[in-house]
Amino acid sequence: MKSFRKLTKKWSDFTDKTGISKLVIWLFVLVVIGTNLNNNLWKREHGVVIHDVISYYSYLPAAFIYHDLSFNFIDKDPAFFAGKMFNYKTSDDRHFQKMTMGLAMLYLPFFLMGHAYAWISGAPMDGFSQPYMFFLLFGALFYVTLAAFTLRKILLRLVSEKLTAWVLLAILFASNLFFYTTLEAAMPHAYNFSLIVFFISLTIDWHHKPGIKNTFILGLIYGLISLIRPTNALIIIFFLLYDINSLKDRVLLFLNSWKLILLMVLAAFLVVLPQLLFWKFNTGSWIYYSYGREGFFFDNPQIWRGLFSYRKGWLVYTPVMLFALSGLFFLRNQFKAFSVAIWVFVPLNFWIIFSWWDWTYGGSFGARPLIDTYSLMAIGLAAWLCFLAKQHKIIFAAMQLLILVFAGLNLFQTAQYKYGAIHFAEMSKAAYWHSFGKLSRDLEFFELLEPMDYDSLIAGKYVVLPKVRHTIGPEAYTSFEKLNSYKTKFLAEDGRYVFSFPNTQTNLETREGNHAVLLQGENRFAGSIDFWAKANETYEVSVWKKPVDARAALVFAAPNPKTYYVQQEEVNQIDSMGWGEIRFRATVPDTAGQRQYRVYVWNKTPDTVFFDELRIRKISP
Repeated sequence: MKSFRKLTKKWSDFTDKTGISKLVIWLFVLVVIGTNLNNNLWKREHGVVIHDVISYYSYLPAAFIYHDLSFNFIDKDPAFFAGKMFNYKTSDDRHFQKMTMGLAMLYLPFFLMGHAYAWISGAPMDGFSQPYMFFLLFGALFYVTLAAFTLRKILLRLVSEKLTAWVLLAILFASNLFFYTTLEAAMPHAYNFSLIVFFISLTIDWHHKPGIKNTFILGLIYGLISLIRPTNALIIIFFLLYDINSLKDRVLLFLNSWKLILLMVLAAFLVVLPQLLFWKFNTGSWIYYSYGREGFFFDNPQIWRGLFSYRKGWLVYTPVMLFALSGLFFLRNQFKAFSVAIWVFVPLNFWIIFSWWDWTYGGSFGARPLIDTYSLMAIGLAAWLCFLAKQHKIIFAAMQLLILVFAGLNLFQTAQYKYGAIHFAEMSKAAYWHSFGKLSRDLEFFELLEPMDYDSLIAGKYVVLPKVRHTIGPEAYTSFEKLNSYKTKFLAEDGRYVFSFPNTQTNLETREGNHAVLLQGENRFAGSIDFWAKANETYEVSVWKKPVDARAALVFAAPNPKTYYVQQEEVNQIDSMGWGEIRFRATVPDTAGQRQYRVYVWNKTPDTVFFDELRIRKISP
């Protein structure tokens, strides 16, 4: 026991001297570098400049390579720029970009490095070759590293070196910030996180000692924050309410500092001005709304889903933030200066973010917009850990272990997302737990996903579409009533299965509902459904036909009929309306493995036959 205590003390002394929180940051840097080098995204077409980044990045090649911020050069070679630049146009055929140019300003040093290396190495100097992508990929790491050291300084004002290390470990390794510093590093979230860290640090300094230099830089940072993601302009609340004692005192402070406030506003305006000029030149308006029909539904925010849904729920995919939120309740006692500002900001931020028409924010890992303000969550987590360290040492020890578990979970789920075991947009509770702990995805995983109806979503209504399944579970059933929107397939009653040959639909004879299928002449087949089945699985198939003595069969077959083929014409029962039911069971051969099978109805003669109520039910396992 004594030797263990000595060892513990030596480790404690070592970490205090070296600064273990610094080690956490440098470990993060090494892991990110290793991850990026392993993924080689810069070598893949559309590996780095993807999704929204296409629009954010486009300003740089347009300005520095094609020397045309009107973007007319796209029309001269549309084949080359397909997938590299979006070709948005106004009603009078003038180009604009959906995203603003703020992120391009932060990309610029790395773009220039790529441009120089492309010249040295002989790579294409087109803005999209490997040198550009390589340096752009690592740009996020540069800003996040600076932000991590800045956040460390903020935290060390509040808590010990060790607690600072645990908070940084949680933010850097146990949150989806890691994903957006590696797999989608050029997306705005790592950059926004960094800018807001800088903004918070400068705000603290300003309130302690306001001056021209920190005011001007604060304005520049705020301008970038607002330009890159206008909703993040809400962070001004932190500046307004940090360390507030009374509203009167705060108003007097700003009135007495009106020259500095004006300087801050001017600095922010200087950052935004190039965007205003771009809009005026390219669209004719000083301010141009580039999102079309997309907008906010402030009267219907999806906060609960945004926090807890399996689709993108923040606390599902970054559960460590549950404790950061818990820490907000201890801010007043632990870090009073932050309490009012954070408590006002966080609910308003949730409301705005989850009022956006697509509160899932497209293809993403977790609730990505919340990454931007993880610096505030870091302060909440620090308050929580500080409380536990003082009052509940056993729970504090358990919390340390839990942070390590959450870090491992986050890194594993990042890999799951990479390999598709976490779907980018359609996750459900069933799909989440089906793939939990697995790196690979299987067919059943896809069956459990829940796509959204984006036409309804953009109108402010959350509607989940039935997922078209490719395995039977528990049954596929159609009475040949429903057709898909293109009228090219029959749909199962629950919308989860499709059946072919809708041109056979009729209302001349029906057993259930208003329609059945009519087979005659050259139309010999209907109700065809393909599905995957495994060896030894048993299915019960049934259909009603009329007339009962017609030479027409129900078929269950493998792609190669020699492998497996079952058909039956004879009916098992006849109802009072003259319809006869064909019903039998089919068991997939033991040697078949997993293959696609097909069920369909077949009229063997040119005579008229009606079919209705086709059902395939999985019996076992």
